[in-house]
Amino acid sequence: MTYLVDANVLSEATKAQPSEACVAWLRRHERELAVDPVILGEVRYGILLLPKGKRRTRLERWFDTGVQRLQCVPWDAEIGLRWAELLATLRRAGRAMPIKDSLIAATALTHGLIVATRNQADFKASGVAMVDPFALES
Repeated sequence: MTYLVDANVLSEATKAQPSEACVAWLRRHERELAVDPVILGEVRYGILLLPKGKRRTRLERWFDTGVQRLQCVPWDAEIGLRWAELLATLRRAGRAMPIKDSLIAATALTHGLIVATRNQADFKASGVAMVDPFALES
């Protein structure tokens, strides 16, 4: 496991016109991908908000057969303590991060993972290693 995949990368393949670079990156690194419980919840929540119909059914199938099979890095005491350290460091520097992003960052920092995200600005303050699959050539 090398990459902790953000929801914006993971869900790209479900779009009508997905980014070719991102989809190629996902395929190329399929065996190296993991998700944080926040990402599983975020993606599932988005699906559950959709009205019942063909799109929701298609996305539920995608989630059940693909996303849910990805390795999910469980939260544990080590991640919780790393999260507290991250938040305290940010606060002392007069900075902050949204809770979801800080939990994802703490997971990546604890396990030495690279966060794969389109929204690098969201994670910059954490000091986590990042890659933007949308910006890479396919």
